[in-house]
Amino acid sequence: MGREHQLGQSQLRPVQPGPQGQMMSGQGTRASQVDVGLLLDAAKEAEKVLEHEARTHPTYADVRHRLGLLRLLRNDPAGAEREFEEAMGINPGYRAAYYGLRMARMLQGLPVGEIREPEGKTAPVPEEMSWRFADECYRRLTDEQYPKEAGQCESETAGQDTSSDDGVHTLPGHYAFFFATRRGDEEEARHQFDKVMAHSEAGQQAFSRLGFYPWPGFDEVRALCDMLLWTPLAVDLYTYLARIYARNGLRDKAIDCYDRSYVVYPRRSRLAMNRAELAAAFGEETEAISLLTQSIDDDPKCVSARIALGYEYASQGFLEEARTQFEVAASLEPNYADVRYNLALLNVGEGQIEDALTEFKRALALNPGYLPARHSMGHLLCRAGRNEEGLREYARILKQGFQSSDMLVQMGKAAMALDRAEEALQYLERAIFLNPEFAPTYYYIGQAYQRKGLKNKARSAWRTYLEKANDWEPLGPIPAEDEAEAS
Repeated sequence: MGREHQLGQSQLRPVQPGPQGQMMSGQGTRASQVDVGLLLDAAKEAEKVLEHEARTHPTYADVRHRLGLLRLLRNDPAGAEREFEEAMGINPGYRAAYYGLRMARMLQGLPVGEIREPEGKTAPVPEEMSWRFADECYRRLTDEQYPKEAGQCESETAGQDTSSDDGVHTLPGHYAFFFATRRGDEEEARHQFDKVMAHSEAGQQAFSRLGFYPWPGFDEVRALCDMLLWTPLAVDLYTYLARIYARNGLRDKAIDCYDRSYVVYPRRSRLAMNRAELAAAFGEETEAISLLTQSIDDDPKCVSARIALGYEYASQGFLEEARTQFEVAASLEPNYADVRYNLALLNVGEGQIEDALTEFKRALALNPGYLPARHSMGHLLCRAGRNEEGLREYARILKQGFQSSDMLVQMGKAAMALDRAEEALQYLERAIFLNPEFAPTYYYIGQAYQRKGLKNKARSAWRTYLEKANDWEPLGPIPAEDEAEAS
């Protein structure tokens, strides 16, 4: 699950460029023209959405980071470098973007020594050991020191289970296989590959679906390797594109992306978690819980899996089971704002307003820039009649550079409840500017006009509301004296 995703968005967060930016399909066979076309379509959709997000939400570092990975997919390391720099400019502590920036420069043959280290750690990053491992592999690659054993790249990985699968430390084996393939050493590549396959049933399945297993021949393996982005950072992009496929009903393609994610970062627990999200997307509730339970059995300390399982339980009405998973996640990672946010949402669902507000505040204390938590807290405060406090939270969101028609309407309603019609009009007029088709805005702006004694404007606004509402349920009665004219 992403660090700042809403309850219900289990992790976070695609497909694959390689060091040369080529594409692969992988349904257990070699790439075909049709498969490549589908992959490019997903990448195009992702690019369009991300570029729009970057324009409308310029303070979202995650968007810039993902765009950087997408530029690598497009074989544009210079463009990737710019995006990663933007991400670090927004969030100087963004460690994933730091490693992405180093990789983008190394792929261009540029020095990386002058890149400034991230400023502290703004979020837990258990994957960082794997990022450092891949970074060192590529540094040696650019120095023309192809590591014969990828395990030599980063001695500090020894004994760490941040890259383990089936209880075995398999990440070095995956990269030893890749770099042996890259330098044309068929004997060593086959040796490393066989070791990986012997240790991991999940690896056998993923490599088989991608066309690597059983061993098809060295030339084909080299071609397949060249079509993957070999870095644990790619997990974010693979997951993002997998979700695009899932939204479009392309289940096999989504699985294909998750397999690529596994190959470059072999975590069986993560693979089960991703497959659970896919099962949930296709309405397979029992299978989703089974896979998430499997993920936790594989890695009892996997906070993301516990959050996802907590959400799945909550969405199926098992609230006590959901709370148990969220509380275990909070005990495992007390500084993880996402856990606090999800606990807050569970409290909202159970009507425990004060407990929910407490958890929202804890999430924001851990991450003051956590927009979903601040937005939800503002909405809850207004719902509870604490409109002044709610407006303050919404105002902080505006200062962070985010606005939406729905939020501005909520602000307008809160200002009206405080008998500040002039202020309400300012919010509601901005809402109409942002989205002229959002029907509820006209209903509430009609109320604000009426409050100011502007009856003609009120009638005109309500008339527009009725025209645009179509199948919307009425938000409330239009005053009887004006109803006839408005309709």
